Amino acid sequence: MSDVLHYYRGRVALHAILEGLGAGPGDEIVVQSYTCAAVVEPLLRLGVRPVFADISRDTFGIDPAGLAGLLTPRTRAVIVQHTFGIPAPMPEILAIGRTAGVPIVEDCAHMTPGTVARSGSVASFWSFEWGKPVVAGVGGSAVVHDAGLAAEMRARYRRYTAPPPAREAVMAAEYLAYRVAAGTGVLWRLRSLYRRLAGLGMVTGSYSPDPMNSPEYGWRMSRGTRWRLPSRVAAGRARATGRRRVTGRDIGYVPHRIPVVVGDKERVLREAALAGVEAGDWFATPVHPLAGDDLAAAGYTAGSCPNAEWAAAHVVTLPVRPGTRPADLDRALSLLARIEAKTDA
Repeated sequence: MSDVLHYYRGRVALHAILEGLGAGPGDEIVVQSYTCAAVVEPLLRLGVRPVFADISRDTFGIDPAGLAGLLTPRTRAVIVQHTFGIPAPMPEILAIGRTAGVPIVEDCAHMTPGTVARSGSVASFWSFEWGKPVVAGVGGSAVVHDAGLAAEMRARYRRYTAPPPAREAVMAAEYLAYRVAAGTGVLWRLRSLYRRLAGLGMVTGSYSPDPMNSPEYGWRMSRGTRWRLPSRVAAGRARATGRRRVTGRDIGYVPHRIPVVVGDKERVLREAALAGVEAGDWFATPVHPLAGDDLAAAGYTAGSCPNAEWAAAHVVTLPVRPGTRPADLDRALSLLARIEAKTDA
């Protein structure tokens, strides 16, 4: 039986998992490139060195072929991301981890709870914020499968407290605004605004997280999010069958975004928005949205993960929502193809 612990955000849940595994200065954590800065932030806060693995162009997740060569005696864990809801090749990754004696942690932020088979990882973490398959408000959870890790995390969980009342009030207002915007269908046009409201945007300047100035890493999930979570998860599970078949056939998993390879990414995104079609830029850099000095400060070396850099430059994504139909996806794909044809002309 797995333990479930609720934290202020998905990144806080990941931080708690890694802390429970004993990760700290001098350790390394393997994490895929073509990911979000929120995944790397907890590593830097713990003083851990991120080791970036390149991705497969098939799954947009860690390529098992290069994984074993990244593991050293200092490797404390491997974080496996199920990018866009596409399952990573867990049997191969778990076999590599077992051979090296390295635990595997799953990033399930793009997955619908209840649709992920038990894989053999020590823990997984989830996020329920805007843009995720299940939205309940700012919040994240750790699902812990290893008994020893669960006991360690339970003991540490006593130190976590509820967010202050003022922050709870702000989050309640954010969630209400989200539901209104989502109901009108304009949420995707307000993406940058919601990132700022939820504190998801990265600040400019040097990327150097300071745990002393980040009280959220000591907070549990807010009361409002915790209250909404069961019903939102139940609704997500009920709609999973329809989302699974949005491509017109059962592809064996529940997609969150459909990746589409394009030539001129910026032009495609711009013209798709003008035509009223939502196309996302996930992920615009190997550690989205960091670039330049910020990307280097996060531990990424330019040129180290060529597949991730290719994907950042050439992949846009189409959303898969409960009401999305195969015909909707076909129309969006046709529009992207027409834009591409203009680009090539």
